[in-house]
Amino acid sequence: MKSLLPWRRAGVCLCLAFAGAVAAHAQTLQLKWGHVYEPTSIFHQQAELAARKIAEQSEGKIKIEVVPSSKLGQEGDYPLMLANDSMQIAYVGQATLAEGYPPLSLASYPFAFRDLDHVRKYLASPLLAELMKGYNERSGNRMVASVYYGARQVTSAKPLAKPEDFRDLRLYVPTAAAYQLFATAVDAKPVTLPFMSLYGSLKKNEVEAQENPLDIAKSKKLYEVQKYVLLTAHVYDTLGIVIGKAAWGKLNPQQQAMVEKVLVETAKWTNVGVIAGELEDEKFLRDKGMTVSPANRQLFLERVVKRSTPEQLGARPGDYARLQALVN
Repeated sequence: MKSLLPWRRAGVCLCLAFAGAVAAHAQTLQLKWGHVYEPTSIFHQQAELAARKIAEQSEGKIKIEVVPSSKLGQEGDYPLMLANDSMQIAYVGQATLAEGYPPLSLASYPFAFRDLDHVRKYLASPLLAELMKGYNERSGNRMVASVYYGARQVTSAKPLAKPEDFRDLRLYVPTAAAYQLFATAVDAKPVTLPFMSLYGSLKKNEVEAQENPLDIAKSKKLYEVQKYVLLTAHVYDTLGIVIGKAAWGKLNPQQQAMVEKVLVETAKWTNVGVIAGELEDEKFLRDKGMTVSPANRQLFLERVVKRSTPEQLGARPGDYARLQALVN
């Protein structure tokens, strides 16, 4: 019997070691961060940077896998995926978030912003903080930061200059109401399709034009299938960095504060990069042979206000005036 004791002791040690390894693994929180952008985009780079910082500052207890290029699904599905914990973090356009919390549609109303300086003031304003808080309370998810996505411009296979040129144009726009409003206001035919199939649809002429920030035209190589850019800047767009309710609840208060701080700081880094990149993207597209032209924004704005007000789109009464007062 005595000869069996060392083996028993060894077995106990092995069990304890295995149990310790299992416990350590269980303490590591694995999160997936999904988005629709290419791995070369600054948004993917920000997500990867944030993931590294969070892993370091949590001493490996929080690990984030960044999944690009719509591999986890389309953006319109993200709010539900965050709610049911099939995705834990996502970039979601504020126009898409507004489908669940309409007051967020304020910033997506066409021509709501006069210029980039107006956007900067909005991103730092109590007004945006209020809207983010309202979204969090309504959805249960946690929007921790807002990122500048870029000014939405129109690329096309034929030259466009004024609203009348858009009549019956097959124009790709996302499903969110604010984007649809721009298309219908100029009498285009809005076409919605999966973001990943945009290039192929333009190449096959299933759609004739699309609207997105210039970075998308660059990263998705739309210059290969489009010849013209019209600088409408009809929406200065933003993205929310949103953490699902279940995932946020798994973080202790110290971890929540750390994760939020990292995401806010890296969002600021991204904002600087996006702003700097817009001028570079315009030059890049010119060098690729695209014709880039300015638009008379007032002509387009007049069309939009005849179709809908910010309040009809979902904005709270008074918020549009508050937004305009940021630059008055």
